[in-house]
Amino acid sequence: MSFASCRLISMEKGKVLFEAAVEESDTNPYGIAHGGYLYTLCDTAAGLLGYTLGSYVVTQQADIRFIAPAKEKEKLFIESRVLHDGRSSKVAEVTVSGEKGKLFCKASFTLFPVKKVEEKQV
Repeated sequence: MSFASCRLISMEKGKVLFEAAVEESDTNPYGIAHGGYLYTLCDTAAGLLGYTLGSYVVTQQADIRFIAPAKEKEKLFIESRVLHDGRSSKVAEVTVSGEKGKLFCKASFTLFPVKKVEEKQV
């Protein structure tokens, strides 16, 4: 799998948006984006979201629903939003959609904060 096409679009407190393109190496034998590739994009977006909230985080629990197939060369938009910003856990909702708004998958992540981000790094 390749993540070379990933490009951060915006990152602010409680919201992250980046894009990626499905490369041949990201597809399964059926020619569509591999579920593990989509999951990794979602997990990355959730982790970045934790950073915007001032914490380095690890995934404690995740749930993903694959809704539609994303084909090779398809441009993906990965958006993460905060649902809960607690002291001992954070909850993120992540969506992966296409250029025309087609929803490919939706995920939720419970994140465990392991360390505070230093003020000057945020």
